[in-house]
Amino acid sequence: MNARKGRPPRDAAIVERQRAAILTAAERLFAQRGYEGVSMRNVALEAGSSAAALYRLFPHKRALLRTIWEDALASLDVSLEQAASGEADPVRRLRALGAAYAAFWVANPDHFRAMFLIEDRVADPGERYFAHTSPGLARLVGLFLGAAQAAVEAGAMTATPDQAVELIFCALHGVTAGVIGMPEHDWGPAEALAGRMMDTLLSGLLHGGPAMRI
Repeated sequence: MNARKGRPPRDAAIVERQRAAILTAAERLFAQRGYEGVSMRNVALEAGSSAAALYRLFPHKRALLRTIWEDALASLDVSLEQAASGEADPVRRLRALGAAYAAFWVANPDHFRAMFLIEDRVADPGERYFAHTSPGLARLVGLFLGAAQAAVEAGAMTATPDQAVELIFCALHGVTAGVIGMPEHDWGPAEALAGRMMDTLLSGLLHGGPAMRI
């Protein structure tokens, strides 16, 4: 039997370590320099990787950003499920999701910057925005929409689920951007701050709360 020709297969563990180093380097550089200020060569140098190895894993810079999105959202998904797993009441579940959401981004500020402070741009025909195609983002929104829908069905909420979730995300991003963008201010624990914000917001969305036009 003839020996198999060609390059030997790379060890999966080595490839995974290489991938992780590249993504960590790319996210750090994006946070420091912005998307336009980073090149694939910068990323390879920062990660201690060859350009060839980088391009085998990520064919272009947008693929790097997309992978950073999905990896961050997968980690966030685990955090949110853990935070809300014991909450059967949909309103309490919404509050738990909101507090955990803000706490996750504050604990991972480079994830936040990569996702929300870099504008996603499409250049080629047929390309679509990450926000419209990301399975991780769809899961995230689905968690909040599911709790909001359950609150409406239980007669606890006056707003529609879509309206409530849009308001919740806007408010949570205000909290998160404030804590990340002005760390010199003593905000206190981000999760507690987000919890107070959720209490205030939900009081206006629930039956029996102050009248609120949406």
